[in-house]
Amino acid sequence: MSSSRLIADSSEWTFSMLERYNEVIGQIASNDFGLDTYPNQIEIITAEQMMDAYSSVGMPLGYKHWSYGKQFVLTEKNYRRGQMGLAYEIVINSDPCIAYLMEENTAMMQALVIAHAAYGHNSFFKGNYLFRTWTSADAIIDYL
Repeated sequence: MSSSRLIADSSEWTFSMLERYNEVIGQIASNDFGLDTYPNQIEIITAEQMMDAYSSVGMPLGYKHWSYGKQFVLTEKNYRRGQMGLAYEIVINSDPCIAYLMEENTAMMQALVIAHAAYGHNSFFKGNYLFRTWTSADAIIDYL
C-alpha cells in the first residue's frame, strides 16, 4: 500500500470502509509483522452499549445483577458530564476474536482500533503461553 495514500478523506466511516480496513490491516499484521491471530469478528456498538459493558465488567453478555445497574448510572452520569471518556473498543479474546468498536469513533480511529484491538490484542492472547494453557479460546463464547 502506498504511503502517500490517505486512509480516509473525512471522519465519517461506512461498513464497506471498515471491511476494507480490516482486510488491509490484516494483511499488514500477518505479512509485515508476522502476527498470528484468530479470525476477527468486528461489531459496532453505541456509547450506551459501551457503558453497559463497563458496568457488567467488560462482558457484553452475562447475568444481570442490581449492582450493574448502579454502576451503569454512575458511569453514564460521569460520561454525560464530561468527567470521563469511554474506551474505543472492547475485545473478547476468543476464537473468533470479537472486537466491539464504538460507532462514535471517526474513520481514522476505527482503523487504529482495528489494528490495535482486532490484531494486537488478538495476536498477544493467541500467542500467550498462560492464556493458551488455562483457556480454551474456542469455548469462551459458550460461557458468555
